[in-house]
Amino acid sequence: MAEAISHDARWQEYPGEDWSDALVQSMKLGGIDHLFFVSGSEIAFWQESIAKANERGWPAPKLITVTHEAVALNAALGSAMVRNQPAATAVHVDVGTLNYGGAIHTAWRGNYPVLITAGTGPRAYPGSMAGARNSPVQWVQEPRDQGGIVRQYTKVDHRLEHQDNPGLLISRLLQISMSEPKGPAYLTVPRETAMLKLPGKSYFPTRDELGVARPAWPDPADAKRAAQWLIDARNPCIYSAAAGRNPEAVTAIVQLAELLGLPLVDADRLDRLNFPTTHALYGTGPEVKDADVSLMLEALVPYISPNAAPKPGSKTIWVDADPVMSNYKTMEFQADLWLPVSVSAAAQAIYDAATALLSKSDMSRIADRRERLTALKHEMIAQAERQGQEAGRRKPMHPRWVAYQLGKILEPDTILLDDAISNSGFVCDHHGRSQAGTYFASGGSSGGWGSGAAFGAKLAAPNRDVVLATGDGYFMFGTPMPALWSAAHYKAPFLAVVFVNRSYTTGTNGLKRAYPNGVAVRTENYEGGIFDPPPDFAKLAEAANCFGTTVSEPEQVGPALKLALDQVRKGTPALVAAYLPTLVEEMSIAQRSK
Repeated sequence: MAEAISHDARWQEYPGEDWSDALVQSMKLGGIDHLFFVSGSEIAFWQESIAKANERGWPAPKLITVTHEAVALNAALGSAMVRNQPAATAVHVDVGTLNYGGAIHTAWRGNYPVLITAGTGPRAYPGSMAGARNSPVQWVQEPRDQGGIVRQYTKVDHRLEHQDNPGLLISRLLQISMSEPKGPAYLTVPRETAMLKLPGKSYFPTRDELGVARPAWPDPADAKRAAQWLIDARNPCIYSAAAGRNPEAVTAIVQLAELLGLPLVDADRLDRLNFPTTHALYGTGPEVKDADVSLMLEALVPYISPNAAPKPGSKTIWVDADPVMSNYKTMEFQADLWLPVSVSAAAQAIYDAATALLSKSDMSRIADRRERLTALKHEMIAQAERQGQEAGRRKPMHPRWVAYQLGKILEPDTILLDDAISNSGFVCDHHGRSQAGTYFASGGSSGGWGSGAAFGAKLAAPNRDVVLATGDGYFMFGTPMPALWSAAHYKAPFLAVVFVNRSYTTGTNGLKRAYPNGVAVRTENYEGGIFDPPPDFAKLAEAANCFGTTVSEPEQVGPALKLALDQVRKGTPALVAAYLPTLVEEMSIAQRSK
């Protein structure tokens, strides 16, 4: 390293020859197990340094070959969400960065702690130093500001420079990425810089030696105020979308909910299991407009104003590491108490305050509410079971039946990824998830997250079933062939269940909502929203060395899902394509049944 980089006496010494050796060691020591790699002419240093580390016993993440950049980033997201540790990607200059596509949006909006990297076009004069330009293509690979491509979608971006300490920079980016609110960091690495020689010793602090910021604890007065409001409430409710991003929060929420008889309702933009779905208090609460006290726990959009907003005189407590959601420009939500703390800290502090405040009359009233909500939950479970069985009698096949049958094959610790979009409600009705870290959605609005994320999730949890429920449109957005190939190649099999309705919700239901009396609806011209006939997804799976099958009759679904899951457990990724009515046909069926 350059003379300007003197080491702190507290920093550890690590072996290495090139700067890239320090990069990969700092990654591994910072919690990164997998580097999802898409080949490029200027990033061979990652391959060489990881191969060298493997030979010499130095720390390094495992290099995972992926054949598309969006899949690589989505796989990193899947790994990070399951491990609660960072993952990393490496792609080719600006074009590889652009090919990350909508996955960049997902990483940002879903608060994933991932290190997104790319090489840069070499710009040293040919022959002047190691890594200098040596190929004609490199003259067209230098944008004005490569970091600007993703700057709006990252917590920080940096170009590695000659004066930097490479190990320190990796640790610093991971420190930022893992501190709340978590999020992606972007690093560009010039080939010339990566190939610089170390001066014999490499010194840098690890991520944990720098230290990840601990969540703040609520002011005791705020916790007491929130507790008193919740105790006094007659119709309180918790609303959450992403509190389960940190799994320890689920236990704290359940403890508080059980103490005060607080039901929990999933908010819109749900992306984690925030509460056991089988619990008596799950899903049994009021809408926000009917609650007298609302506890918002990482609830991005719990209601849409003005019709669904809290009623006058009610109280709203909003908990989030960034409660005013400063990453979003337009937000009109109001609260009586904003708590910029972690959900687990807030739930525990409110619980502690409430235990000291509860009177016997309070506990009696809360017990009555618990009893009422338990009875309501039993009714909801029975209704979902009836609806599931009734769906199995319909022809053409009902999407609820596919979700119902899917729920039957899930083990308690199965990891379920939900990218089912128009059929996500059915999936949620029947998946029966009760353990933290067993249900995930993307956290963003970009299609294509599922197949890559499922592959990354399986790498992170090799001993657990991983199942993806996805719409066919979103499945195609995710360039699934590379994800299926990688899953087969690395023996990281997952089951993909594709709801094949040959439709985009936006171009069918959305069109009808926007123009209910328009020409397109009147003439049933849904061009742009329908893709029928669809691709043969089962053959696509087979082409990637996976198992694939298509079902179109209700009686086929259960046996096909069991067979496919058996293939997965034997080491082969599997896909079941469930052929359903289009969304336009579903609208027609619903209209006729009225």
